[in-house]
Amino acid sequence: MNTKNKTLLFLLLISSSLFSCKKYLEVSPYDTIPDETTIYDRSSAEAAVRGAYRGLASLNYGSGFQNTILQSGGDIKSLNNAQTDLNVINYDLRSDIAFLSTYWGNFYNTINRANHIIEKVPLVTDNKLSNDLKNQLLGEAYTIRALSYFDLARVFGNVQIFLKPTTIVADKLGVKQSTQAEVFNQVLDDLNKAETLLPSTIVRNRATKFTAIALRARLYLYQKKYAEAEGDINTVLANPGYKLIKPFNLAAGTSESVLELSYSVNDVNAAYSQWNTSNRALEPKAVIHNLLNDPAVGGDRKILSVKNAAGQFIGGIYPTNTSAGYIIRTAELFLNRAEARVLKTVPDLSGAIADINAVRVRSSVPEISTSLNKDEVLLAIENERRVEFSLEPFRWFDLVRTGRAPAVLNLNDPNKYIFPIPAGEIIADPSLVQNPGYGRN
Repeated sequence: MNTKNKTLLFLLLISSSLFSCKKYLEVSPYDTIPDETTIYDRSSAEAAVRGAYRGLASLNYGSGFQNTILQSGGDIKSLNNAQTDLNVINYDLRSDIAFLSTYWGNFYNTINRANHIIEKVPLVTDNKLSNDLKNQLLGEAYTIRALSYFDLARVFGNVQIFLKPTTIVADKLGVKQSTQAEVFNQVLDDLNKAETLLPSTIVRNRATKFTAIALRARLYLYQKKYAEAEGDINTVLANPGYKLIKPFNLAAGTSESVLELSYSVNDVNAAYSQWNTSNRALEPKAVIHNLLNDPAVGGDRKILSVKNAAGQFIGGIYPTNTSAGYIIRTAELFLNRAEARVLKTVPDLSGAIADINAVRVRSSVPEISTSLNKDEVLLAIENERRVEFSLEPFRWFDLVRTGRAPAVLNLNDPNKYIFPIPAGEIIADPSLVQNPGYGRN
C-alpha cells in the first residue's frame, strides 16, 4: 500500500471512530424527556413522566442542592472546607459561583420536561392511553412543575415563568421575570389543576391527589393562607393511609411518607455519599447531634445522628445509596397544621399543641405543656421542626419564611434571604435583573 493510500485509510478510520464515538455519547438514557416528536403513545408518555420524576430525584434534589440548603440552615457542616462552602455558611454568595448556575439549570430542565408532557400528552391518540391514565400523567406533570417552580422561587426569588416547552435558547430570551408572589400563584394554579386530574390513591413515590393537596398546604403557609392550609391538611390526614408510626423510623414506604423519591442501583441516591462514605461531605454539628440524642428532645430520632468509633458524627438519613429521598412526610403535615392553627385569624392553640405532641409522642419525647401562649407554641414548632427535619433541607427555608433568620442565624440583611441570579444567565439574557444586594451581575 502506497503512502497516499495509507494516509487515506488512516483518515477514514479516524473519521469512523469519531462518528461512532459521537453516536455513543449521544445515546439518551431511557428515562430522559422525549421531545415533541417522541411523545406519541402510551409508552412514550409514561417514559416522559418517569423522566420528569428523575429530574426531581437527580437534578432538583441532587446532593449539591441539599448540601447548600443544609449548610445555610446552620446545623450541618461541610467537611470539604472549600471556598464555596465558606461563601454559603458566611451568607456571602456571589453570582459567579458555579453551583448556582447548576441549580438554576436543573430546576428549569425539570420544568421543561413537565412542560413537554403538559403540551403533548393531550394530543396522543393511542387507544392504550385511557382518559383516566392521561389525566393522571398530566396531573403528575403539573405537580412536578409546581414543586420545581416553588423551590426555584424560594431559592432565587423573582424568576421567569415558562409554561410551554423550550427547544432552543432563543425561546427563553427576553422573558420578563415574575415576582416571587406571582410564581407562587402559578404554583397554586398548577396544584389546583393537579388535584382535579390525579387519582385518590396512595402511592408513596408518585403524585396523587393527596400529594397535590399536601403540597398546596405547604404553599399556603408561604402565602399566609392559614385557614386554607389547615383545611387541606385535614383532608389528607383524614385518610388512614397517612399517619404517624411509633417508634420513629425512616419513613420510606410507610404511612409517614406522602411523597418520596425513588432510587435504584442504576440511579443511585447521590446524597448517600454526602453522609456515609469515608469521603463524606456533610456532618451534623455537635449542637444538632446533642439535640437528637437528648431523650427529652430527639428521643427515637437519635438514629439520625450517631457517633462512630472515631468520635465523628454520622448522619443516618440515607442508610444505602438506593434509600428514598423525602419531599413530604406526614410529620410535616402535623407541624404545618400546628403553625396554621396558631396563625389563623382565630387561633387554635390547643389544636396546635396537640399536633406538636403527636409528633413528639411518636418520637418517645415528653409532651409540651398545654398552657403555652402563642409565641411559646410558635417557638415549640420551630424547635420541633429543627429536630424532625434535621437532615432534610428545611431549616433555612423555615427561618427565612417565619422571619426568624435574624434572631437565629444573626442574618439581618434581607437581600441574603434569596440567592443571586447566576451571572452566566444574565450575560446570556441581559433582560434578567439581578437580585438586590448582588451588584449588576
